Amino acid sequence: MPCFFFSAITGILTGALVFAFKVAATFAVSLSAEIYAFVRQNPLWLPLLLLGAAVLGLAVALLLRLAPECRGGGIPTSIAIVRGLIEFKWLKSLLVLFGSALLTFLGGIPLSNDGPGVQMGTAVGRGTVRLLGKKNMAWDRYIMTGGACAGFAASIGAPLTGLFFAFEEAHRRFSPMLFMVAGISVVSGSMTMHALCDLAGISPAIFHLHIDAVLPLREYWIILVIGILCGIFAMLFTKLYSVISELLREKLKRVPNEAKLVLVFVAVALIGFASSRFIGSSEALIEELVRGQGVWYLLLLYFGVRALLLILSNASGAPGGLFFPTLVLGALIGALCARLCIGFGLLGEEYYTVLLTVGMASFFSASARTPITALHFALEALGAEPNILAVTMGVAVSFLVIEIFGVPAFNETVLEARVEEENEGKSAQVIDTELTVRAGSFAVGKEIRDVLWPPTCVILSVDKSPTHHGGLTGISEGDVLHVHYRTYDPPVTMRRLEDLVGPQEGSARISMHERGSSEQIPDN
Repeated sequence: MPCFFFSAITGILTGALVFAFKVAATFAVSLSAEIYAFVRQNPLWLPLLLLGAAVLGLAVALLLRLAPECRGGGIPTSIAIVRGLIEFKWLKSLLVLFGSALLTFLGGIPLSNDGPGVQMGTAVGRGTVRLLGKKNMAWDRYIMTGGACAGFAASIGAPLTGLFFAFEEAHRRFSPMLFMVAGISVVSGSMTMHALCDLAGISPAIFHLHIDAVLPLREYWIILVIGILCGIFAMLFTKLYSVISELLREKLKRVPNEAKLVLVFVAVALIGFASSRFIGSSEALIEELVRGQGVWYLLLLYFGVRALLLILSNASGAPGGLFFPTLVLGALIGALCARLCIGFGLLGEEYYTVLLTVGMASFFSASARTPITALHFALEALGAEPNILAVTMGVAVSFLVIEIFGVPAFNETVLEARVEEENEGKSAQVIDTELTVRAGSFAVGKEIRDVLWPPTCVILSVDKSPTHHGGLTGISEGDVLHVHYRTYDPPVTMRRLEDLVGPQEGSARISMHERGSSEQIPDN
């Protein structure tokens, strides 16, 4: 019952909140496009545009001071939160993220609303448990995961994709409990989103692609090329982010964050003055690409500029999503390959959109290292059913390429930088202890793999209770768990463990050893 109740409430609230945010974001993006169009027609207003961009950047930086966890991509931050790697205050985070993200969109920063949607869903999940289930805090990370999935599904209009977000990206494992929590939250959130969209007379779908042409098998060599290119460029994109992020964090650490954000906003304004295709809404650019606009060498230029701006915006801390901007990069690769093949007479014009779809799904698969989620997104949002074999091949090839290079997922790279920044200057402790499972505790009856233990927590052994019956599986009352973990805050981690197995008496069996922050212990 807690699973159903908390998940349904979280989904409904998240769906309503994401709907309100998408409406506000659409207005901000539209207003931004009008302002840039006006200044391009009246260049004398350029100094005022740059001043306005600087003011917006400063306003965003000041808002982020109130809730630093809202800096950067919303999806990597949410993943870190649901894994228990960073802490946040849910209500303050919700309000700051809503306002700062809208200001970011108004400035033309090429980020999207999927990240804020996921992070707001995460905040709603924590708020639901904190307000309605203070005696059920063990559900905290589960319900936050459900809120994140509901926010993702509502933002991109793809329920199955939102569901698989919990397994392939948030926790990188499958369990029945995660399926129940994520499934209930996604269904209730998506239903709420669709109902509000119907009332407002707008479509919940992001793209409206109608692909009737089916790529012949003899042309599948093109899919192989697109998959390889997407894998290579996803690798370069991730490595470039690591270099720029380290540069901003280490080499320019004396430069205030406010100054970095102001410079990024001003740079985006200057580039946006040159062309609207370099900045702003990713969805709008994808729609233009679907219509076949742009010559091949400009597509290459769009890719380079948008990739650089995306990395700079995220690394400097601008709030926003990374999902649609990375889809744009895949769409540009697919469109470029299609234009060249059509231009040389190697392919018919009717297959242009097919290659565009393959490019988006393949780049998504390689950059996030989530091939199953990428396939579901292609089916739900990109209309890839007639060409599912081609899309599957592109997704598999790009994933194989990124596996060969051994490059981590882009979101994981952002997450690691975020966690490192969060724990800078702190000293880690390694703890080895035994915990007794209490009657009626959350863990009773559950398999060890189904419990979201604190990060880096490893269950080394289980001493079964003398009253344990051989026919029962899972954790039982009275079991003694030998636990080993690394933490920056021992009292908080112990409280999380007690939420799962019940209160413990004393701490005589806890052995703590100071360790350097560089020591590595595998995640659970």
